[in-house]
Amino acid sequence: MPRPTRLFRLLSLGALALLAPVGPLSAVEPGVDIATPRVAISTVDNASFMFHPPLLVVEQGDHVRWSPTTTSVHTTTSGSSCTADGRWNQSLGTVGVNFTRQFPEPPQVFPYFCSPHCGLGMTGQVAVTTLIDLTMTHGAGAPTLSWSGGSGSYQIFRSDGPAFTGPGTVRLTPDGGSTGTTFTDSLAPAPPVGGASFYLVMNLF
Repeated sequence: MPRPTRLFRLLSLGALALLAPVGPLSAVEPGVDIATPRVAISTVDNASFMFHPPLLVVEQGDHVRWSPTTTSVHTTTSGSSCTADGRWNQSLGTVGVNFTRQFPEPPQVFPYFCSPHCGLGMTGQVAVTTLIDLTMTHGAGAPTLSWSGGSGSYQIFRSDGPAFTGPGTVRLTPDGGSTGTTFTDSLAPAPPVGGASFYLVMNLF
């Protein structure tokens, strides 16, 4: 059965769930984080001998893409304690040649490492969670987002443009902090009907 998209509209205000880590005030990468299932990206460089970020939290059925930023001998190899478990083992040695894996497995943690550099601490994890259920209500002049499922750190983007870029885009913290599961837009002035869209972001580093 296909996974439902998590795009909700109420009073022409939009709410959309996002899993890919993004940069400052740029919430949408077409073809990556607005696809369903979505793609979370871990970059790999030669200078720090680290995966960035080392922990990716994705929903069941989403993808993780490892993307090398320099020519190297790095790999992404599934397993723990520097011992491969056979799920995947892929070279990340060529800039522009990515490795993407879907995670259809039930919620659990998948450790991985760089085979040549595991002894130097070059390790990471993919944590697969339950699906995020996002809803939106509008009362007392303020839209409220609430969600369940997922885990990790959340942020909210509010924008006056559908591309979520430019001066009308702001990054906001959920009610109760980054691990909260609700958000009430209390910024003044309240956006006009049809004048704002909201993006729920998991794993924002």
